[in-house]
Amino acid sequence: MITMTDIATKAGVSRSAVSHVLNDRHGENIRIPDATRQRILETATEMGYRPNELARSVASGKTRMIGYLVSEPNYEPYWNTILGALAEAEELGFTLKVLSVTGQTLAERVRQCVELRLGGIIVRVIGDKSLIFKEANGAQIPVVTVDEGVEQPFGSSVVADDAPGCQAAIEHLVQLGHSRIGFISSGFPQFNEGKKDIGSIREELFRSEMQRHGLEVPEGYVTRETMAVFGPHAGTEENMQSARDATLALLEHSYGHPTAIFCWRDETAMCVIRVCRQAGLSVPGDISVVGFSDLSTVRFFDPPLSTVKSPWEELGRTAMRQIAQRIGKEFTPEPTTHLVGSGFVARKSTGPAPV
Repeated sequence: MITMTDIATKAGVSRSAVSHVLNDRHGENIRIPDATRQRILETATEMGYRPNELARSVASGKTRMIGYLVSEPNYEPYWNTILGALAEAEELGFTLKVLSVTGQTLAERVRQCVELRLGGIIVRVIGDKSLIFKEANGAQIPVVTVDEGVEQPFGSSVVADDAPGCQAAIEHLVQLGHSRIGFISSGFPQFNEGKKDIGSIREELFRSEMQRHGLEVPEGYVTRETMAVFGPHAGTEENMQSARDATLALLEHSYGHPTAIFCWRDETAMCVIRVCRQAGLSVPGDISVVGFSDLSTVRFFDPPLSTVKSPWEELGRTAMRQIAQRIGKEFTPEPTTHLVGSGFVARKSTGPAPV
């Protein structure tokens, strides 16, 4: 094994100089000339030196391993966020350890994070996260939460900004001549001590954009799924029936059915298209449909779904960058929020409003 002493001997410098350069200790009161620094780095590369990360973690109390706590990791948006964090971690020289979390395993996973001396924790966990914040605070571990609709009491939040995508979707429908636009929201407008869920937040954005365009939202033109389950369980029969009921309520509206339906998620939008066809309506000839998320399956649906494109991978990359910026700096648990903008993709499920 090549040691720092070997590099120092070959480069003709002291071992302490090698240590300062290879450990990137810029903040200490020792000045290493640029030429000497470059010679040390070139010598280390030439000799095939590899840093001992275990020794570094013992000395610093932290590793360059980042924990990623996630509920439902096999749900496509969550997995794509992990892929973004993984790609950024590799570019920054970190290792990402993904830990699947349920309500029963949360305490054990948090304990693992502390015992492994992780450099930071990225959190995408459904439900109460107070235990994570408490333990991370005690262990001085930076925390970043991903895609939470509300501000967290600790660390940094990286959140998808749905507003640009929603604005583009409504603009797209208006340009196609639609003025009677309905919305299907989630079934839980209030939860967690009065904080709104993601469907209700998107509903508010829809109403705001309709108002901005001077368009009316008649009573009953917003319906809600009574069963709104995220993740792999979104396709259960009960959940799909809930989406059917919300769609039929719009199609049977006394004011006349909307010429376009905007849905709070792609799963609901695909169900809406099936229900419209069963009712004898063509999509997009008689009615246009817009989703929210841009799941990979919507590109192959019939017709391919127009949808707001959520920035899943960029959320992961941003979360990883936020963690990296906090490692080795003064520990500051005060909450901050970072928004990542959404977009819009027009496909074949939207067309001109029927005359």
